[in-house]
Amino acid sequence: MCQLKQMTMSVAVSMLFCASTAQAVYTPIVSTTGNNFTMNSTSDGLLGGSNEVNFTWDGTYRTSVATDGLYNATLSSLTPFGGKRWEVHHMNVYAPGTYIFYTLCASGGVASTTYDPSCGVGPSYTLTVGAGQVGAHMLLNWSTSSDQDIVLLWDMNKSWAATGTASPFQAGGSNTINTVWNGVSIDTPIDADTVSGTSMIDGSFINYSFNFNINGIQAVPAPASLWLFGSGLLGLIGLVRRKAA
Repeated sequence: MCQLKQMTMSVAVSMLFCASTAQAVYTPIVSTTGNNFTMNSTSDGLLGGSNEVNFTWDGTYRTSVATDGLYNATLSSLTPFGGKRWEVHHMNVYAPGTYIFYTLCASGGVASTTYDPSCGVGPSYTLTVGAGQVGAHMLLNWSTSSDQDIVLLWDMNKSWAATGTASPFQAGGSNTINTVWNGVSIDTPIDADTVSGTSMIDGSFINYSFNFNINGIQAVPAPASLWLFGSGLLGLIGLVRRKAA
């Protein structure tokens, strides 16, 4: 318990000082395997996915749209989708807030540090991340299509079934609809459907929804100062009770 609290406080301090920008050198503090990828559509249901997805994260959260071309998380897999290899790049994890991502912003390639999804060009997603939730935006390369925008909204510590979705799940290995994930992908109000995830509006998979269900993510923790305030308040309450007795 002490170790978990220490880790959470470390992430909180990191968030306080690094939330607006990702680290200049990407240094993940979280790395998990066996995560889930599920793709759905309103018309076709389950299109496919895998359960061999790797996730890394440096523990920071963006609080404004990432305009520095950097990233604070990665997703990867050696399992092809539709017979083709895929990769995501310029992935960023977002704290509660509202963010607008434009879909025709030139990325400059996987290693570029000039990508700015706030460029104002093309159709856009408006993602609202609520309290206790985490959001993400990334670019997908698949086959000959590159820089396809994916937007995710995660609820914390739930199973796919517990979200109430009717969307099918790409089960495999030990992963089922009842597997509890630190971050489970949910439907967003960005699109008009009730399919889990966010319907894509550019690239090869228009009207399809990418879902990544992962372990290793957590909601924005309370700052260390709030913990100190809370512990002090509890101490004061205890003192008042003792005097009253």
